[in-house]
Amino acid sequence: MRPRTWSTTLVTLAAVGLLAACGPDNDTSSTDDTAGIATDTQDADTVATVNGEPITRADLFTYSGMDDDPGLAEGEGTLEELISLELLRQEAVARGLDTEAETRRILRMVETNLLASQLMERITAEMEITQEDLEAEYERQMEMMRGTEYRARHILLEDEEHARELLVELGDGADFAALAETHSIDPGSGSRGGELGWFSPEQMVPAFSDATVALEPGETTAEPVESRFGWHIIRLEETRDTQVPELEDVRAELIEILESRAIQEYLEGLRADAEIEIPNRPAN
Repeated sequence: MRPRTWSTTLVTLAAVGLLAACGPDNDTSSTDDTAGIATDTQDADTVATVNGEPITRADLFTYSGMDDDPGLAEGEGTLEELISLELLRQEAVARGLDTEAETRRILRMVETNLLASQLMERITAEMEITQEDLEAEYERQMEMMRGTEYRARHILLEDEEHARELLVELGDGADFAALAETHSIDPGSGSRGGELGWFSPEQMVPAFSDATVALEPGETTAEPVESRFGWHIIRLEETRDTQVPELEDVRAELIEILESRAIQEYLEGLRADAEIEIPNRPAN
């Protein structure tokens, strides 16, 4: 059973207990709303009553988030929490908290979020994603990933004059890695001789990427390159085609992309059919 904090417990109270209390006519009489639930664990069985209000086995499952029947012994802690929550819920209703405007706004948001989540789960559960769908999405995603990766070194300096002095030393045969270890102010790569590893142009600031892409392997920038970090001397070591994963390695991610797209398309259809008016759009 996962641990709970009282803040989590109170949120659960709002999401589960008070929703029942704020139904039509705010009738808090004892009713068994779980009678229609049919599972192998007899969800409708009442495991406790609190001032006549039943707590069912289904309530235990919902609250604990467990897939299997925890049993009364293992679920004792969960049952005691639910009894405490039910007592608090009943007292809140007795005080009229369920009729306060702020409480009802929160409950509306909880209900909206829950129903929207349930609908999205239903939409994705009804989807039939074929192998052809996965392969087509894989190609679409990999096409955006394919390109060239670069492995380079750099020496980062605070001023242009110092960078030009080191360029002269490099022209006289100085070792690039040794100069980077001695002079570079980049704490990450300086101790590694300026080594940056493999990267795509999008991972670097534009000035650095543009200068790197213009080089051939083994070449060093002829002029210092300025960025917001300082002045760079860049040496391109080698290039390679971008490494892309196999389809099976990203199957779960592809399914998530397809499901998200289906939900977005469904939502766009709802928007197209809806009458939406925003007379005074709230400021961000």
